[in-house]
Amino acid sequence: MAIRYLTNVKHIGVIGECMLELSAFDVDSPMLKTMSFGGDTLNTAIYLARSGANVHYFTALGDDIHSNWMIQQWQRAGVHCDYVEQIEGRVPGLYMIDTDEKGERSFCYWRENSPARELFDQAERADKLFEALVQYDLVYLSGVTLSLYSDTALGRLLDFLTSYRQQGGVVAFDSNYREQGWGDKDRAQSVYTDFYQQVDIALPTLEDELDLFTFADASELHDLLSSFGVTEIVIKLGEQGCLVTAEGGLQAVPAIPVDEVIDTTGAGDSFNAGYLSARISGNTPAVAAQTGHHYAAQVVRQRGAIVPISIGSRLM
Repeated sequence: MAIRYLTNVKHIGVIGECMLELSAFDVDSPMLKTMSFGGDTLNTAIYLARSGANVHYFTALGDDIHSNWMIQQWQRAGVHCDYVEQIEGRVPGLYMIDTDEKGERSFCYWRENSPARELFDQAERADKLFEALVQYDLVYLSGVTLSLYSDTALGRLLDFLTSYRQQGGVVAFDSNYREQGWGDKDRAQSVYTDFYQQVDIALPTLEDELDLFTFADASELHDLLSSFGVTEIVIKLGEQGCLVTAEGGLQAVPAIPVDEVIDTTGAGDSFNAGYLSARISGNTPAVAAQTGHHYAAQVVRQRGAIVPISIGSRLM
């Protein structure tokens, strides 16, 4: 199938969860933590906004001081928060991140009662959000997003995406499989299989997919996603770059070498934003992948998922 052009995408709706983030001040003082916020889809939303995209975030938080602070920060970053639900008496999820001397991460989570898990549980609230989302040209979500929801909520979301695409909407999806968030791998495989069939642009990381499914290589992953009807596929390969959909198969696009990797947190999320922003600007998948690599190369040189605006505004 032909690769569609995305120059008609003017408004993007992003669905997911953002939590409070505690990260080590430096590798020599692992117990000294600084507070920020983070979440895979929120990271992508911020980098899309910095690229000039009109982005609205769809999630749920509490009504506490920390939730209010996060919303203020997202708005300052250019992300619209009209559809961030605030649930009375609740507080946001929390995670702690530690980074080793090579920039690799480890996480601890406190998110079982995160309000974002309930975003689509109530039919009335879900319908209200879907009525808003259908107005957007592109909807972006991830496997972490899907891991939050009950089977009932997933059914509602899947029905919406099916109808949304029938009306011309574009769905972009980063698989971002995290076993800790799912627990039951069989359930995860079933959910991914259902949702991949309502995806136009897939942005998986090969390592994640190998954890979830049984593949010999990236070619098998490409063939499976193609069989689901995904027309645009970008397989991220870490420091090796990525493979993108091209005429006749996949084209390799090498990563940008980085002399010193400080922190890989948010690298894939920023890549996705760079890729999508370039596609919306009319670039080919291969050129868009180069833009994605440029974004990721800046992120891994800094600590944390979000590059400070003083730096990011110059680079993205």
